[in-house]
Amino acid sequence: MKNKNFFLILLTISALSVLTSCGSSAVVQNTWRSTEIKIDGNFTDWQNHLKMLPDQKISLGFTNDDKFLYMCLVTEDRMKIMQMTRAGFITWFIPSGGSDNTFGIKYPLPNKNLPREQMQNMGREMFQQQGGLDKIVNMLLEKQTEMQILNSDKYSLSLLPIENQDGIKAKLGYVDGKFVYELQVPLAVHTDYAFQIAAMPGENLQIKFETEQAEATAGRGSGAGMAQGGGGQMGGGGMGGMRQGAGGGNMQRFQMPEPLNYSTEVKLAQQK
Repeated sequence: MKNKNFFLILLTISALSVLTSCGSSAVVQNTWRSTEIKIDGNFTDWQNHLKMLPDQKISLGFTNDDKFLYMCLVTEDRMKIMQMTRAGFITWFIPSGGSDNTFGIKYPLPNKNLPREQMQNMGREMFQQQGGLDKIVNMLLEKQTEMQILNSDKYSLSLLPIENQDGIKAKLGYVDGKFVYELQVPLAVHTDYAFQIAAMPGENLQIKFETEQAEATAGRGSGAGMAQGGGGQMGGGGMGGMRQGAGGGNMQRFQMPEPLNYSTEVKLAQQK
């Protein structure tokens, strides 16, 4: 009996660990849009709408009107910023009716084809030079001119320019050391947009954020990692930070933190 109880306790702890790692939260009561929201990569329109999530090192804000959902994500965490701009970032919209109408917006798109030497130079500038991070982030943001629409299996449905006629607006910015991601997505009240959230004002919606694992190869001299000093790599997985290179030398290298995997339930506001 004792062994059985001990086994049940282990199962319970394991289940709680899985739930915690997914980063889910309670239902967020959305607010009705009362002021103009400009999708311009600046968070000045969101001062009263952003909520800090300390465990995720991000701030989130949502609002809606009768036609669109608006979202803003802000972070100052440089490892999160490099994750999003290098590996790519997906925002999923999962209606309460089921996954058949789930779709994702992949933006920013991955920067996976940068030359190894350029990635190493970026790593040195990021951590050794004054204003290095600002220069790198702004350079990466200039490359983000398109977004990808995905189905629930991550199959690409469309590749859209960020300036389009499909009702989806997205913009990245870097303001006062803060990475800003703004998004506007149509709700299910339109007949002329191909991609829209299958939810109406007053209904619940799950929104999930996901960064994909950056491609990196461990070990000296291989892969396209980011280096600190003489050429250490940014490894995949593990916790963020620096560690000694192989062989006990003084070379330090960065390891990418675990990919962001956070979801929240949003109750779309209704006009009073």
